Amino acid sequence: MNEDRSTPDDAQRPEGEPRFSFTDKRKVDPTDGSVRPSGPAPAKDGSAEQAPKGESPADASAAPVDPIDAEAAKLYEQAGQGEQEQGEQPAGASPEQARISELEQEVNRLGEQLKRDQAEYVNSRRRIEAAAETGKEAAVGRVLASLIGVLDDVELGRQHGDIAEGTPFHSITQKLEEVLAGHGLHRFGAVGETFDPTLHEALMHEQDDEADEATISLVVQPGYRMHERVLRPARVGTRGPA
Repeated sequence: MNEDRSTPDDAQRPEGEPRFSFTDKRKVDPTDGSVRPSGPAPAKDGSAEQAPKGESPADASAAPVDPIDAEAAKLYEQAGQGEQEQGEQPAGASPEQARISELEQEVNRLGEQLKRDQAEYVNSRRRIEAAAETGKEAAVGRVLASLIGVLDDVELGRQHGDIAEGTPFHSITQKLEEVLAGHGLHRFGAVGETFDPTLHEALMHEQDDEADEATISLVVQPGYRMHERVLRPARVGTRGPA
């Protein structure tokens, strides 16, 4: 800041009040970010300030630029470009293209949602079908289990000769057993089979130290199963080691 003692042009300024003038000595131009030369700044009237003693104006304008000032100018320029890029849309972008891009993203989102819904539908359908099949097998199992008493009477009649081959009762019992077998009902348990505690219920046991394993020696009631499900274990007598 320099003090100018000359008489002011403004008549309203009190007489004798010092007049001040300001000189901008910033290294970087705040308007465009360019590096100012380190020589004398131009005066307000357009004339250049006097160069330092022993240095001509040409030497002052040709003086090397301070690296710090150059870096500051570079950062200033980059900051201005960043602000300009943030305030502008991408080159070539239009409202229609932006809307198209938005709709494409929505289509992709809905497509992914549709795939998830389809997968959930398939899983739900499988669970419903599995539950229906389980319920069906349970219902068939209950019907077959209720007929086991009838089959016991048929087997006892066959053992006692009441159902002889060639008679009408023999044909009826065969058809009944064939129909029930079509629903997965099978009879098991016979003399000489290996005893299996998961299939057989031992009512009595005869010790035989020479036997390697327990076998069925007597069938009190045959067992029945539907496929792999045991409806009733076979009630048997066994013979084998103690």
